[in-house]
Amino acid sequence: MRKKGVAVLMVIFLVQSCANDDHSIQTSPALSHEFLMSGGNFSNPVLLNEFVQRAGATTASNRFAGRLRLSSAGQVIHFEVLRDEFGLAASGTVSIGELPPFDFEFVQDGDYLLPVQQGPIAGTHPWWEFVLRPGRAWDEARDNGFTRAVIPFALKERNADCIHNGLMGFLFNDAGDVSRVAFQISNQTCKYLQFRMYGLLNANYTRVEPVSAANLISTAKQHRDSMLPTRPIEQLAADFPGIDSSQFGSVGEISPADMSVFGFVIDGIHYVGGCDTPYGPYPYCDEMALPSYSTAKSLVGGIGLMLAEKQYPGIRNTLVSEVVSACSADWNGVTIEHALDLVTGHYGSAEPHEDEDSSSAPFFEAESHAGKIDFACNAFPRKSPPGEHWSYQTWGTYLAGTALNNRLKLLQGNDADFYDDLIVKILWEPLQLSELMATTRRTYDAVAQPFSGFGLTMLRDDVAKLVQFLGENDGYINGVTPLDRDLFDAIKQRAPGDPGMQAESVLIRYNNGFRTFDVGGILGCSTSAWLTTLSGYGGINVVLMPNNSAYYYFSDGNVHRYLNAVRESHRIRPIC
Repeated sequence: MRKKGVAVLMVIFLVQSCANDDHSIQTSPALSHEFLMSGGNFSNPVLLNEFVQRAGATTASNRFAGRLRLSSAGQVIHFEVLRDEFGLAASGTVSIGELPPFDFEFVQDGDYLLPVQQGPIAGTHPWWEFVLRPGRAWDEARDNGFTRAVIPFALKERNADCIHNGLMGFLFNDAGDVSRVAFQISNQTCKYLQFRMYGLLNANYTRVEPVSAANLISTAKQHRDSMLPTRPIEQLAADFPGIDSSQFGSVGEISPADMSVFGFVIDGIHYVGGCDTPYGPYPYCDEMALPSYSTAKSLVGGIGLMLAEKQYPGIRNTLVSEVVSACSADWNGVTIEHALDLVTGHYGSAEPHEDEDSSSAPFFEAESHAGKIDFACNAFPRKSPPGEHWSYQTWGTYLAGTALNNRLKLLQGNDADFYDDLIVKILWEPLQLSELMATTRRTYDAVAQPFSGFGLTMLRDDVAKLVQFLGENDGYINGVTPLDRDLFDAIKQRAPGDPGMQAESVLIRYNNGFRTFDVGGILGCSTSAWLTTLSGYGGINVVLMPNNSAYYYFSDGNVHRYLNAVRESHRIRPIC
């Protein structure tokens, strides 16, 4: 998943080092009042604890309400490439080293600084979109009557999923005065492009109460109150004596340098780890934006069809050629479920991942629905009957989403939208997922087709709530399931006659956008023991275990390994 170069939008100071291991840290003047107001520029990144309350901090005496505009004019922005597999930044033809225009409203509720828009926020920048998260505000004696504020933010790649998390820090007061804004990006979940970016931005603060302030404050509080209780991953050893908590996370499987976050959910408790950077822990880990990549095949494509089938029995058997005009008669007999299962019979190579690995660029680079659906319908010939050959193709899941959306429009009217009307209203809202999950990637045209193969942006609490719903709660909310049970049981390998298709090995099956993995032999079980898994490009895995526990991690070293955690969970409670 990458894009070709696009034109430079504006010019800023750029420092590139394709193999820069210099982790020099600026300790003085760091982010003092004097530095933020007028003094000098960054010479090196700072420790991230510069964006956290110091001892003796007190409740904010000033209240932020209004619009914050930022500009890099006259400032030095440092951009240091750490990994650039496709030469995107090195080519000099793209705006990767530049921030998008920043002009957003915020409102303060006590210690919380809430963005009116959260993201990804589409704009004029050809490469990046902002993701904004609730920040914090507080007073420190060193700030001469100003209040100090921090905004967690991320840059998310336009039309794609790469995410780079950062922090902004500044000072403000009730008179409308504002300091320069210091920002630093030092964490990412992106396999092919990694960098450090830091500097100062000139700021303008216009005081005005956002019209949506009351609703925004209420929604943010509801979300904070609904979060699953968290404990550090190390607490597992105390809660389950004899358990080695180090087997969750990086040990022996994932390099710590590649890990963003990981967690283990059992008995309603969310044990958390990760959030490390070269400059110390990311201090607002609950607000770290995470990409979905192909976990959306499960969460949007798979769950979307389960919800629709519950509402409209038989919709899974809708013929693609009847509801997607771009798919010709060559698609006769191919249903929505075939497309979701990636068994349409349309492929180039018989090797299961070859089409995705070598021929997918036109699909991913297309920003219009017409471009994506034309590729999905016409890029590959019909080579076998539907249901017989599994080819991993993200456009197959996109086609399933398009067909499902079009069928819903015929049933409910042209304003119907399967993501908004089914997934968000029927499932995300009752689960009290974050505002980030209320949106998904869509095409950049009037169609605004929701993606169903990648494109979600989530928080670790969203992941924990989803795995609890799919795993321990077995797809039920307050004793009622919104999902079609036949389709749901199939992803747990308990639907007779519907085991799915063999995927990467004889131990792995693919069905309804989910993989299942038989670890019975690995764990020494006398029978099969199926894990239900969601996987994402670059090193993302979510694992639902039959002992009502779940493990997840988000990394970018392209390593998909989790058996250490599975074995340790098996020691807590047998999986067999």
